[in-house]
Amino acid sequence: MICKCENCSSPLFFKPKSGMLECDACSTAYWPSQFEEETTGENEMQVDYYSCTACGAQLAVNGVESSTFCSYCGQPTVVFDRVSSAKRPEYIIPFSVSKEEAVGLIRNYIERGNFVPKEIKDFEVERVRGIYIPFWLYDVEYSDCQFLSGEVGSGKNSHTEYFMRKAKVVFHDLPLDASVQLNDGVSQRLEPYDARGLVQFHSAYLSGFYADCFDYKSEDMEGYATFRCRNLFDTEVKKTVRADKIRVEESNPYSNIKGSKYAMLPAWFMTFRYENVPYTILVNGQTRKVVGAVPYDKAKARSRFGLLAALITLICLPIMYGLVLASQDTDSEVVKIIVGIVGFAVLCCADGVKKMKNLKNSIERTKESAMDHFVKDRQEG
Repeated sequence: MICKCENCSSPLFFKPKSGMLECDACSTAYWPSQFEEETTGENEMQVDYYSCTACGAQLAVNGVESSTFCSYCGQPTVVFDRVSSAKRPEYIIPFSVSKEEAVGLIRNYIERGNFVPKEIKDFEVERVRGIYIPFWLYDVEYSDCQFLSGEVGSGKNSHTEYFMRKAKVVFHDLPLDASVQLNDGVSQRLEPYDARGLVQFHSAYLSGFYADCFDYKSEDMEGYATFRCRNLFDTEVKKTVRADKIRVEESNPYSNIKGSKYAMLPAWFMTFRYENVPYTILVNGQTRKVVGAVPYDKAKARSRFGLLAALITLICLPIMYGLVLASQDTDSEVVKIIVGIVGFAVLCCADGVKKMKNLKNSIERTKESAMDHFVKDRQEG
């Protein structure tokens, strides 16, 4: 998978900005198509494998660079494993986001976080790695006739109504990642990828990047493809029903997988450890979308929350006391104002608790333990 400059024999790297292979030594540029494809057999290519002895992740590298840490769990335990043959993808979406752009996006993402520890903000740029993720892209014909129920009206006028919906849809290039290490929830949050960016695969596009290893065959994931089609279909159908608490009472789904193709899609990974817990932030290498979560300083969060509660109390109590004194008979208007102030304070506290809960849930999705749930997610599907 290594490409060398014809002028100086230095290694070439694919540059997202130009879409060409460039030599850092003499600045010569080449189109990927100028290099002959290296294959070891029908639909196979030779790759160098590196394995993480901590989490078991395997990455194919271009023969120029070897990692000193794992891009999935952050441990410095990546070792050379073997040279072997791997299934050759049919398509690839080349990186269009450069490393410099990815670093800037990650920095902005971290800066927007709440109570982010200072040491996280000063992350090592070397930890940002471009990785091609293996995906199966499915074409699925899906239809269903559904009998739904939902609540209409409010209060005493609330009642249950029933609805019928029948529709057919064809999904083109529905992506499902084929990596053991990458959790389904994380890969789906990276979406959407623009399938119009797909080009015929050429190993030259991998020069300067890592490629996650292919783990699952297309037929192994057909059940999960149908499961995801159903979720997407049900979500859109429910949007057409004007009711609350919508439920699918009966359905008669039909699905037909018309075909699939193996493709590699780009993502930038930035893995780091905080208090010995791994975290991962990802950037879609085509659309610039950033997903993941960062840890928060618990002591700083508690002190900030306590300070906010104290300020609300100091502001609300004098106002309420003054209102009570202003109206000895505590007429209804004064009572309404007092209730409004108390309600506002409660809402502020509830919003803070909700944000903290959402942050914890987001963090859990990008921890190493969440990555290990990949197979379980597949089986449940």
